[in-house]
Amino acid sequence: MEPLSFQDYICSLDIASLPRVLKICSGVYFQGSVYEISGKECCLSTGDLVKVIGLCLQKVTCEVLETGQVTELPLNFKGHFQPSQDKEPCMSLKTLVGNRPAGPFSFTSAVDLTMDGQFIPKGQPISLLSVAKHQGQEFARCSTMGPDGQQLFSIPFSLQSWFYKCGRQQHYTLSQVLQSEALRSQRLKCSALGEHSVLLCPVYEVQAIMHLRKEVVKIPSILEVDVEDVTEVSQHVHFIKPLMLSEVLGLEGPFPVQAEILEDSEHSPIFENSWIHRLKKQQRIQIHGKSSAWRILASSSKGKKGFRHFLISSAYKGRFRRRPREFPTAFELAASLEAEKGLHVVVTKDCESIEENLPSLCVGDRLEVLHLAQTQVHRQAEHKSIDVLLCNRSNGEDEESEQLMVPLHLEGGFVEEVSDSRKLSLPEIVEQLQLPCEVKMATKDPSLANDILGSFSALRLEMQITEPFLVISLCEEPSESFQIPPQWMDVSLFFTEGPAPQQIPLTDRSKVEELTESFYYDLLKLMPSNTAPPPRPPKRSVVRDTAATQLATAEKPEPLLPPLPQTKESLMQPHKPRNVESTLLVRSIPNEYSPHRIGLQKPPKTPKPFKKARGTNVSEDDSDHDYELVDEDLTKTIHKMKEAVLHY
Repeated sequence: MEPLSFQDYICSLDIASLPRVLKICSGVYFQGSVYEISGKECCLSTGDLVKVIGLCLQKVTCEVLETGQVTELPLNFKGHFQPSQDKEPCMSLKTLVGNRPAGPFSFTSAVDLTMDGQFIPKGQPISLLSVAKHQGQEFARCSTMGPDGQQLFSIPFSLQSWFYKCGRQQHYTLSQVLQSEALRSQRLKCSALGEHSVLLCPVYEVQAIMHLRKEVVKIPSILEVDVEDVTEVSQHVHFIKPLMLSEVLGLEGPFPVQAEILEDSEHSPIFENSWIHRLKKQQRIQIHGKSSAWRILASSSKGKKGFRHFLISSAYKGRFRRRPREFPTAFELAASLEAEKGLHVVVTKDCESIEENLPSLCVGDRLEVLHLAQTQVHRQAEHKSIDVLLCNRSNGEDEESEQLMVPLHLEGGFVEEVSDSRKLSLPEIVEQLQLPCEVKMATKDPSLANDILGSFSALRLEMQITEPFLVISLCEEPSESFQIPPQWMDVSLFFTEGPAPQQIPLTDRSKVEELTESFYYDLLKLMPSNTAPPPRPPKRSVVRDTAATQLATAEKPEPLLPPLPQTKESLMQPHKPRNVESTLLVRSIPNEYSPHRIGLQKPPKTPKPFKKARGTNVSEDDSDHDYELVDEDLTKTIHKMKEAVLHY
């Protein structure tokens, strides 16, 4: 076909014939021109192909020919139109009928007619009933009102005469005018619009598909370009519709499908592996569908390369043994009680309690954590209620345990006593244990040639991740599959034509994926967390501190000379603590023989409230003997703790 303006082509387009493929021939928008459609930039270049898939009427403009005034008609306009009578007559009935509008159609003849033995005088309205074809000739089946009633007859299209349309008797709605090419190009009159003749111009929103356009493009029909219909010669043309890998998750299939990557990922790599760097532009892949596996976020113990982080698939066949957990504060102990009824821990660091009526803890104390409770404490001349852990304390010997309350804000160190030596799979760990938990490798996954998890002495299983993954393989290695999280590593691609690849047995190469350090911390931010922040420790009592200060001031003699000004060198010298003895100020003294101080120089002898060893007659004044006994007890306790940790 010859090129037409975009407006003329769209107005004459039959919706039933869609879709149609158009070729951009010429116009305002030349090669590389960019314009805006529906708030998005688009480029129409000469030679581009556009597939029209739908039309939507946006508005109808009405131009008054005598004045040139243009108005917009509402789409539900109720007025009726009829053709103006200043049109030239048609010499052929075929031409007249070919340009007829939709709906009933009437015409008159400028001369008398005799058809099928019936006389039709000139000017007599004739109604067109249908168009028929007989023995290669076309004719119109018509009717008219004669003296004896309705008369039926046929007029051959080959008849030469003068014919006029009957505009007075025919009225057309706005919809009928827009559907008729003959009426759209005529001058029309409408009593609702005045006495002047008007021309109607519809404006359509054309819905089309273009190469490498993700969304359906919406183009106004009045765009000043010329187009050519090339539908018949473009059956082989494939319009590429780009998709994001995350959009493939919403598709129901069928899988597997082949695709080609259009652009590289904009994000930095999330895995430390070999295949992730091959997902580049023009790489062809096979998408096998969604993965049903969930994952565990795990971190290794600190090594030469620092901490390393992994995503372990639920399909991983290795097994683990539980390791004792470590808790830096009593708040973490309370959090572990949410899913467990009891918890046994050993104190690994002296814990000094600020509360007057709550005890402190020493290294080697064994606690059986029972449940959460509340108690009243005296702070700043008033009673306050705080959360505590009700525990049973023992020292690991045969003596009876004592019950005590541990405030949640108590900072110290606790290690769990574990007697569970079962080998558990990941699904069993999620079902039976509470995350996070500490484990060590018991057996490796036999399907992995190099199971990297076996090189670590301990792993911390932090959380379960149920984000969806897609199973993908490279076209050159269709049986070697890996799994991609589109929500974290999205790329654009398009489905390639051709038969779907056959489903073949797959070997999963992504049961264990090492995360990059940057993505690990990004992932922690993405994961939801409902854990409440730990309670803040209370400030030390103002009353007790004030009393101690007053006592120290009273015992210190007044200086005879004014104090020397402090220099920079004097400010940098450490201040020596004052030896203040007061019954008003009671503080717990940390154990001088904690593991953190073993091997250091023995401190000077000062009176300290050491506990007398059980079962011995030792004088409280014999400080040398006291030191030796306490050091021996502590060494035994630390030795027991090391054996317990190494055993588990």
